[in-house]
Amino acid sequence: MPRRNNITEFAPCQHHRRLIALILLSILLFTACNKEQSENPVVKGEYWKRQALTDILPSWTSKAIDSTHGSFFCTLDPNWKPVGDNVKFPSMISRHLFSYSSAYLISGNDEYLDMAKKIKTYLLANAWDQQYGGWFDALRHDDKPLEEGKSTFVQVYVITGLAMYYFVTHDPEVLDYVTRSNDLLEQKAWDPATGGYYDALARDWTISSDVKSLSSQLAPVSGYLLYLYLATSDQRYLRQAERICDTIRQHMVDPASGWVLETFDKNWKYLPGRQDEEEINVGHNIEVSWSLLRLYMLNNRTDYLRAGKALADSVHHYGFSAKSGFWAATIGNVNPRQHSDFTYWWIQAYGNMFDLCLNKLYPDEHYVERFQQGATYWDTHFLDKEQGDTHLSVLESGSVKEGQKANQFKASYHSMEHCLLNYLYLGCWVNLEPVTLFFKIVNSKSGDALYPVPIEMLDAQLTDIRINNKTYTLPTPTQPFINLPELKDASVEVTIHPQP
Repeated sequence: MPRRNNITEFAPCQHHRRLIALILLSILLFTACNKEQSENPVVKGEYWKRQALTDILPSWTSKAIDSTHGSFFCTLDPNWKPVGDNVKFPSMISRHLFSYSSAYLISGNDEYLDMAKKIKTYLLANAWDQQYGGWFDALRHDDKPLEEGKSTFVQVYVITGLAMYYFVTHDPEVLDYVTRSNDLLEQKAWDPATGGYYDALARDWTISSDVKSLSSQLAPVSGYLLYLYLATSDQRYLRQAERICDTIRQHMVDPASGWVLETFDKNWKYLPGRQDEEEINVGHNIEVSWSLLRLYMLNNRTDYLRAGKALADSVHHYGFSAKSGFWAATIGNVNPRQHSDFTYWWIQAYGNMFDLCLNKLYPDEHYVERFQQGATYWDTHFLDKEQGDTHLSVLESGSVKEGQKANQFKASYHSMEHCLLNYLYLGCWVNLEPVTLFFKIVNSKSGDALYPVPIEMLDAQLTDIRINNKTYTLPTPTQPFINLPELKDASVEVTIHPQP
């Protein structure tokens, strides 16, 4: 008997139909997720380069420069109107130096470097203490010292701006000031007995307070030591960063909760502030974890990786809202489920950069999705699309809490570093795309090394190198630096290719 051609003989059973349906659903969800990620502009590196050069920096250039007294206004209301007595804060002004140097690094536009040179010249001429060394805390509108003290915070952030300027220019004068400034911190502000930097010193560098804050310990690592190590490959900067992080881990971590605490006396006795939902600074805990993970990529210390990841897990669990993309400013120590109803621009920025760094080390743990949430929150609620730059703080709901453009602690720096590192992290670590960077070498001797990669990526391949518009070929294709010839005011362009 001929075989019947009955379609029911070939129909899948109910189990198979369910299996096929689940596979199709998974394919659709995977495709939709990938499409959403590919279509979301915040996951494209060029998006952040564009934000830096069109949404952040232009308003500082057009609205914040003090054309009468020089440099920048340091206190500005939400509409960029100067407020108060026009005190100048060298730490804030040098943060602008970081920003304009970064803008040149990613664009090659000489206008940004011209501005950076003016800021550098202002700082060296007015903010440096010719008698005792170091940087004055504050200047009057006529550029005479208003406060002659030497707070560690100010020293660190003046060095931060100079360090990025050096990264871009290899200016030997600037490196000399960076070296002298850092040496003074090491010799005068560091406690040789129990470790850690003191917060406050007199003009002659005698200790004026026994307080040691987390900010004073941590800011040198994230502010300039990592950038200087990447720019020079000088081991002393790496060793200094490691010593600081070891000190933080030994003395400043609450053994009960695991959170990094804020303020201590000279013998590391904890000096608690408000013991409620404001006790734990989320931004500083992000910064500690981020610094440990970045150092791990340079020194391969697995204790840093473990400690950084454990802290990252805690800060995500209690400090981040996956629903809204909001990073809380503070949480409780005893009860970390309590948190502030607002956050600051710098904390949201740190959380975003931090997630991309985590994704480099843990690509299967959905950190890119968390970055998208946090970056969308940033764009929606922090970015001031009418006035430029960002608001100072916003409520969890997204409403503006404080809209000031500038104060002693807010400048263009955090927003520009956010754009710079998002641009580099996304290009080199997420999308695996080449990134082109620009340098203007002030002065070099034959054989000087230019290390052009400002992130922890020691295996990058350098190609398409041009010095004064002439092609340059590396003697060894895999070497991570360029052997410079003798140069003066020379343009260098290099493309960085990430390794898969």
